Amino acid sequence: MKNSFEKGIRYKYLRLTFSSVLVCCLLIIGINFYMNNQQQEKLDEFTELTEKQETLRSLVHSLNQLFFRTRGFYAFQNEQELIMSYTELKDLKKSIVDMNELSITRQEKERLVELSDFVGTFEEVIFPAAVAAVRNNDYEELRKLSQGGTNTAVNEFVAFSEEYQAANENTLNKLNEDMLKEAETFSFVLILLFVLLFIVIVFIILRALNDIVKPIEGMQKSIEGFVQGEEVAYKPLERSDELGVLSKTFHEMINTIQKNQEELTSQNQVLLLNETELQEKQTKLGASLKETEKTKERLIRFNELNHILSFTLDKQKLINATLEYFNDTYEVDTGVLWLPKTGEYTLKGFTATMFKQFQEERINYLKARLKDRQSFTVKREAQQEKGFTADTVYIHDLYASVKNEENDHIALIGLSRVGRTFSTEEEQDISGLLNRIHLAIDRIQLYDAAIHERTLNERIINNINEGIQFISKNGDMVQRNDTMCTMLNCGEAPLDTSITQDIWIKGMSDQTTDSESMFTFLTNCIRETDREANTFQYTVKEPYERVIDVYSTPVIVENEKTGTIFVHRDITREHEVDKMKSELVSTVSHELRTPLSSVLGFTELLLNKQLKPEKQERYLKTIYKEAKRLTNLINDFLDLQRMESGDQVYRMDKISLNEIIIETAEKFRTQKDHSIVFVDDASDVIVEGDQERIAQVLMNLIGNAVKFSPLGGKVTISIKNDANNLRVSIEDEGIGIPPDDIPKLFSKFQRIDNSSRRKIGGTGLGLAICQEIILQHDGKIWIESQEGIGSVIHFELPLVSKLQGHATHEGAEENPPVMIVEDDMSLTLLLSEELKVNGFKVIYHTCPKAAFEEAKRTPLVGAVIDIMLGEEMDGWDLVDMMKADDLTKNIPIVISSALDPSSDAKKINKISHYLTKPYAPINLSKVMKKLLAGQDEDGVIFYARKDYIDNE
Repeated sequence: MKNSFEKGIRYKYLRLTFSSVLVCCLLIIGINFYMNNQQQEKLDEFTELTEKQETLRSLVHSLNQLFFRTRGFYAFQNEQELIMSYTELKDLKKSIVDMNELSITRQEKERLVELSDFVGTFEEVIFPAAVAAVRNNDYEELRKLSQGGTNTAVNEFVAFSEEYQAANENTLNKLNEDMLKEAETFSFVLILLFVLLFIVIVFIILRALNDIVKPIEGMQKSIEGFVQGEEVAYKPLERSDELGVLSKTFHEMINTIQKNQEELTSQNQVLLLNETELQEKQTKLGASLKETEKTKERLIRFNELNHILSFTLDKQKLINATLEYFNDTYEVDTGVLWLPKTGEYTLKGFTATMFKQFQEERINYLKARLKDRQSFTVKREAQQEKGFTADTVYIHDLYASVKNEENDHIALIGLSRVGRTFSTEEEQDISGLLNRIHLAIDRIQLYDAAIHERTLNERIINNINEGIQFISKNGDMVQRNDTMCTMLNCGEAPLDTSITQDIWIKGMSDQTTDSESMFTFLTNCIRETDREANTFQYTVKEPYERVIDVYSTPVIVENEKTGTIFVHRDITREHEVDKMKSELVSTVSHELRTPLSSVLGFTELLLNKQLKPEKQERYLKTIYKEAKRLTNLINDFLDLQRMESGDQVYRMDKISLNEIIIETAEKFRTQKDHSIVFVDDASDVIVEGDQERIAQVLMNLIGNAVKFSPLGGKVTISIKNDANNLRVSIEDEGIGIPPDDIPKLFSKFQRIDNSSRRKIGGTGLGLAICQEIILQHDGKIWIESQEGIGSVIHFELPLVSKLQGHATHEGAEENPPVMIVEDDMSLTLLLSEELKVNGFKVIYHTCPKAAFEEAKRTPLVGAVIDIMLGEEMDGWDLVDMMKADDLTKNIPIVISSALDPSSDAKKINKISHYLTKPYAPINLSKVMKKLLAGQDEDGVIFYARKDYIDNE
C-alpha cells in the first residue's frame, strides 16, 4: 500500500509542488531579511547624521543669538537685551552638552572642547567685564575686550559648523542614493523570484497535461469510437499509477462489452417482437383508467350533491347543485329545474325570457302528462339546434316531476340533449334523485317553519314590557328577553346563552338592595319540590332606583317539573304614585292645617278678647301672612294640576330678562340677613317667554335660595350669554344638597329628608313647577351643590336673536366688573346696557351697606353711586366707608346725581368723576374706559349738555 501510494499521481505532484514552493519561499524570506537589515543600518546612519546636523544648527543659532543680544546691550544699554543674553548663553551651554552626547568624531570633539572653553571664559571673564564697562560708560575698555580675540574664536567655530553642515549634507545625500539603489536591487530580485515561481508553476502544469490529460484524452477518443460502432483497438498504458490502473480497467471493460454485444442484440429483437402486444395492453389499460377516472369524478359529484341534499337549508343552492350535477353527469345541452310553489328556478342554456315563455306555453301540457306518471321523454326534430348540417337532427327531451301527498307538483325538471337519447337507466336515476330533492325540500320547509315560529315567539317575548327568564331543571338560566336585561344587567352574552345557577343568582342578587332576601327567593323557587307560584318585590339602585315585582311559576310536563319561569315587572311608577299619594296627603294635611290653625286661633282671639290696638295689628298681620301662605300653597297645587293636564296657557312675548330679575330681586331687599346681588354680564337679554311665568320661576328660585340659607349670607343672581342661550344662575351660601339627592329634586312632592330641611318646611312642588315652565320655554334647568357650602341653580332660555359668531362663555376671559348703586330701576337698566355694550360686567345694588360688602369681595374697576339712596345712608356715606377701608380705598368712584355738584364741593376730591343727571350714557362708558386704562384726570366733571336736555 505504501509503495503504490509513493508511485501515485497525487503523491508525485504534491511532492513536486511542495518542494518548489518551499524553495521559492526560503529564497524570498532570506532576501527579504538581508535587504531589511541593510535598509535598517542605512536608516540608523541617516537618523544619526540628521540629529547631529540639527543639534549643530541649534548650537550655531544660540551662539549667533548670544552675540546679537550682547551687542544690543552694548549699543543701547537695554536691560531686556541683557536678560535675553543670559537666556541664550544658557541655551548655548545646553546645545554643547547635547552635542557631546552624540557620536562625534575626534575633530568634532576638539572643536567642541575649544568652544566650551571659550564659552566658559566668556561667561566668567569677558562678559562680566563688558557689562561693567557698559554700565560705567567705558567704551574704550569695551573696545579692548572686543579686540581680545572673542570675535575670532566665534567666527572660526561658525566657519567650522558651516563646513561640517555642508559635508554632512553631502553624506546624507550619498546615503539616500545608496538606499534607493538597494531598494531597486531588492525589487529586481523579487521580480526574478516571481518569474522563477511562474516558470515552476508552468512546468508543473505542462507535466500534469502530459501525465494526466493526454492519457484521458486517448481513453475519451476510444469511448467515442466505441459508441459510434467503430472497431476499437485500445492499448492500455504501461504505468503503475492510478491512470495505469484506470487504463487497464477501461481495456477490460471494452472487451467485456464487445463480448456481450451479440447477446444484447438478440434480446433486443425479442423485445421488439413483444412491443406490439404491450402497446395493445397499454391502450386497453388507458381506456380502463379513463373510465375509472370518470366513475371517480361522478362519485365525487354525487357525494357533493348528497351532502347538499342532506344539510343545506337554501332551496336555491339545492336546485343549483342538482341541475349542475345533471349537466356534469348526463351531459345535457339545456335544462331547467323549477319549484312551482316557492318560485325558485335554475337554468342551463336558457334565458329568463325563454323560461317565462316556457311557463306560459308548456306548463299545463307538462302537468297533464305528469299527472299519472313520474317522467316521460319526447323526441322532436331540431330547428335552430342542428346548426349547419343538412341532415335531420333530433332533440330528446326528458321531463319529470316530484309530487307531495296531495299530488301537487313540488319540483319540475326538463332536460334536453341534441342527437342523444336518454336511456331507461338514466331516466330512473334522474327520478330517484328528484325523490331525494322532495325529502330535502320537506326538510327545508320544516326548518323554515320552525325558524319562523321561533322568531315570532322571540319577538313577542322581547316586545312585552315584562322581563322573562326561563330556568332549566338543573337551575341554569337558558333563556331571557331584552326587557329582562334592561331591568337587570345580564352581561354581554347572547340572550340564549346558558348561564350556571351560581353565576346568575349571585349576579341578580348583588344588584338589589336586599341581596340576601333575593338570593333566598330565587333559590327556593327553582327547587324541584317547589311547584307553586311565588311573588317577591325588590329594589334596584343602578343606574337609577327602580322597584320591580317578580313572580315565579313552575313548568310542569307530564306531572314532572322541567323548569321555572320568572316574570319581572317594573312597578316603579305605581310605587312612586302610591308614595306621592301618601306624601300628598301628609303634605297637604300638614301644610294646610298649620296656616289654618294660625288663622283660626288668632281670629278666635280677636273675636273673644279685648286686645290692644298694636297687638290686634300684629295678630292681623299674622293672619294675613298665613292666609297668603295658604293661597300660595293652593296656587301651587292648581298650577301643577293645570300643567299636568296640559291646560296651562302661556302668553309668549319678547321680554328683557334683566328687567324681570331686577323687579323680582327688589321684592327680597327687605331681608335683613341676606344681601341680594345682581351681576349682569350678558350682551343680549331678549328672550321669548311668558313674563308672568318667568317671574314665578325667579320668585320661587330666589325664595328657595333665601329660605335654605337660614344663617343668612349672599344670594348672587348672575346672567351671561352661553352660545345662543341666556343663562341665569342663582347662588346661595346655604346648607347645600347631598349629591345623591340632586337628581330627585325636580320630582313632585320631593323633599330632602334631613333635620335642617324639615325645620324649614315646604311642599316639594316649587322646583317641579319651575322645571315644567322652563321646559315649555325650550330651556333647561339644573342644580350644582355642595353640602354645607351652598347651591347654584342654573336655567337657560334661547335668545330671540342668535348671536352670530358668539363664542361660548365658558372659559372666556371675564369682563371687568362695574358696580352700580342706584334706586332708579329705569336708569339702572339704561346705564347697564351702555356698560355691557362696551365690554363691562355690571353688578347692581340699591342698599349702601350691601354695596360696601360687595366692593370688599369683588375686585371692581369702578363704582357708579347715586347720592340719594335711602333714609339711613346716602351715597356720600358709602363713599366715606369705601375710602376708609384698605380693601376699597383705591376703587375709582363716579357720582351719578341730579344734585348740583357745587353743594358737595368739599367731597368731590374723594371721587374720580361727577356726572350730573341727565347725561348721555355714553359719557359713563367713556369715563369707565379711561379709568380702566388709567388715563383719568381727577376732578373732571361732566355736566348735562343743553342740546342733550332739549332732545330728551
